[in-house]
Amino acid sequence: RDYILAAIMSANVNQVALYLLLALLLLAALGISFYALLVAYVRWKYAHLPSPKTTSFFIGHAYELQQLKRRGNGENPRDELYIEWAFEVGNVYVIFIYWRSVVVVLNTADVETVSLSSFHKSTATNFFAHLFGARLLGNGLFTIRSYEVWKPRRKLYESAFNVSHLKGLIPNFSKSVDLFLSKLVPLADGKTKVPLKRYMCDSAVDVISEVMFSSDFNTEWRDKASTPRPGSEQGLNYLMGEAFRGIEMSRIYPFFKFLHPFEAQHFREVARTLRTIASNCIQARIKALKKNESVPLDILSHILRAATSHEMPDIESMVDDFITFYLGGVETTANTLLFTVIQVHQHPDVLERLLSEVEEVLGKKDAITAEDLDKLKYTEQVIEETMRMPGIIGGVMRECPVGGVTLSGHHIPGGTIIHSCTGAMCKMSQYFEEPYTFNPSRFDPANKRPSPNVYFPFGIGHRSCIAKWRQSWFYRGLSRTLR
Repeated sequence: RDYILAAIMSANVNQVALYLLLALLLLAALGISFYALLVAYVRWKYAHLPSPKTTSFFIGHAYELQQLKRRGNGENPRDELYIEWAFEVGNVYVIFIYWRSVVVVLNTADVETVSLSSFHKSTATNFFAHLFGARLLGNGLFTIRSYEVWKPRRKLYESAFNVSHLKGLIPNFSKSVDLFLSKLVPLADGKTKVPLKRYMCDSAVDVISEVMFSSDFNTEWRDKASTPRPGSEQGLNYLMGEAFRGIEMSRIYPFFKFLHPFEAQHFREVARTLRTIASNCIQARIKALKKNESVPLDILSHILRAATSHEMPDIESMVDDFITFYLGGVETTANTLLFTVIQVHQHPDVLERLLSEVEEVLGKKDAITAEDLDKLKYTEQVIEETMRMPGIIGGVMRECPVGGVTLSGHHIPGGTIIHSCTGAMCKMSQYFEEPYTFNPSRFDPANKRPSPNVYFPFGIGHRSCIAKWRQSWFYRGLSRTLR
């Protein structure tokens, strides 16, 4: 050490600067060489699989995916790109995103294979588990990779989401729809421009908060802030939007937190705030139940009462799951309602038939019953077709088990991430006649229903979405809004 210090002190400033520059250049060269070798190894590992052409060796198909926002054709340009690639190389192919690889699957037989329980959740869910180091979904139902760990947790929640229990929550649904209409109806003067997606997102937050927690988190987050918060005038919906934006940044730009440290810190604060809101509510309910106080008959109370001490997850795990329910429900619910409104506006014949059904089933009633929902057959078909058209749910990702698997004659190595993309498959003419035509009659019970290995808006296999109950709110909210 003394020798080095003496050498530095005896050297002039220019020499020290030169040595430092050479050292940095050497480190950069080593880093680039290591990265290039890693990319080359991944390309060699999957060289036997078809792959679309890419313009960059170093970032692979990430460039094409990053350019999607500039493409104006179609509601979901990623689906269009997947279809283009399928025409180029076939329905099973590998794409490269920096040093990572993803096998895209667009045929029914292989989708069915990938949906088996031996295929665990992929490491792609890590983008949801932590947001730039801050816990977001953690080890929730969506991000738990092991089927053996996931199964008992899922079983605990299933009783709260079954039809018989949800029928008892109809007043909660109706309360949220009433709140939504109370905001929207005064603006329907034919002159006022309405940010409909924001209202839809707010309403989705309201209904999930009401059904799960019997709380109005939008209002609470706005009105009970001890200090001003960014976006607080937009309520909890602001946090949801920022969380999704952070997930997208971390997924597409792997070096984002180094290049934009302050924005990455903002996303961490968003994750922490979301978890604090959920944690406070859960802990307050647990205390109330221990004191035998009266509590709302919502999903949270049902789960806490149904769980034994052995089944009960810890607080952090419950927060993971409830944040999962929020993020999984808000964006998809709001987008489905929004795209449904757009589609029926663009198709007057569909709107006319919808209004006729609503008038026939509901008349002038404000209180909609479970029996009424069962009669809204055409409304259900319209919503099903809406979920098919824009590719609101892109698909599911699984990890290939050890030993690999054969898909369409190609051996897929163990540990590979496989993307079964329902969004793209729903726009392929081999599965749907005139796939870009909005035609709710595709889902008429008199016609053959689309294959569950092609159209799976709530996922497929044992890891499908637990909250299919959202459809009942789609029917209720849409029918009341149309009337």
